[in-house]
Amino acid sequence: MTKDIKTGKPQRIGPLEVWPLMWSGLSDAIYRTPPFTNELKFEEYDDGDGPRVSCIAVENLSDKDFLIPSGWIVGAELLQVRSFNSAELVPAGHSILADVSCVEQGRWSMGVNRTDAGRAPLTVLAAGYDYEAESGSWRINPHSRQSRVWSQVARQENRSGVRQTNSLEQIMREDATSDLNVSNLQFEIASELKTFDGQNGALIAFQGEPLIMEFFSNEESSKHVLKETLNSLAFDLDQFGFRPLNKSQIDGFIAMSGIGDLHALSEDTWSLLMAGGNERIDTRATADSRQKIMNLTSINRSHRILMEV
Repeated sequence: MTKDIKTGKPQRIGPLEVWPLMWSGLSDAIYRTPPFTNELKFEEYDDGDGPRVSCIAVENLSDKDFLIPSGWIVGAELLQVRSFNSAELVPAGHSILADVSCVEQGRWSMGVNRTDAGRAPLTVLAAGYDYEAESGSWRINPHSRQSRVWSQVARQENRSGVRQTNSLEQIMREDATSDLNVSNLQFEIASELKTFDGQNGALIAFQGEPLIMEFFSNEESSKHVLKETLNSLAFDLDQFGFRPLNKSQIDGFIAMSGIGDLHALSEDTWSLLMAGGNERIDTRATADSRQKIMNLTSINRSHRILMEV
């Protein structure tokens, strides 16, 4: 399966290295990914005992399926800003219940926030997972996930000062203009990032080590989410020296990612959530009804910047 993945010439962006990837044989399902404006409606889910922090309802008001990537931050009129725990497919004209985490610890009240706030930093997205040897995959620890997410949001907040509601959306929005390192890197991403025809994936490396690899069967979605992922990584970087990778390191990471040995985590009418990898690499995939991959994300859990999450 991995032999179908082709690697392009890498590009340096600040301290990051971006390797373009092309993977044939993925799903031909038609879907959209963020940005979204009025197409999706987010509401608190009340099961009779009041709204729950860990679950929201998402309704797709459009005539196109939407695939929301893991770690995407949404606010709208929710009682607090949330981040998606995993990728979620929301079919056209349907509603789903999505597993989420709070990224705004200090508010539980009506408010108005940006509906689409981009992707959370990788340290927030990856927080609260533990490796389960029996299944050979990384699983959310339901007892510590939320507190570990809040710890990583607090670490982001320490960079520029406490906000009234400890909102990750506000932290990222304000620090994108006030923090010189973040703003400079995001400017370089906007002006310098190059993508190629046929590219539906990328591997991002930092400090000479793979950090995250991601594919979307929708080529346009892959390129947009790549840019948002790079923007979010700007908040996690603590060093700005550059160390390159070589092709053999890329091949080794792809081989160890468990792409050819995915197993099901959950299944609904429209999509299948799958996982793979090992104690070093966390791989998750969303497949269509024919079990062809729409989205796959592999995170290097042994990378230095993720060791404390």
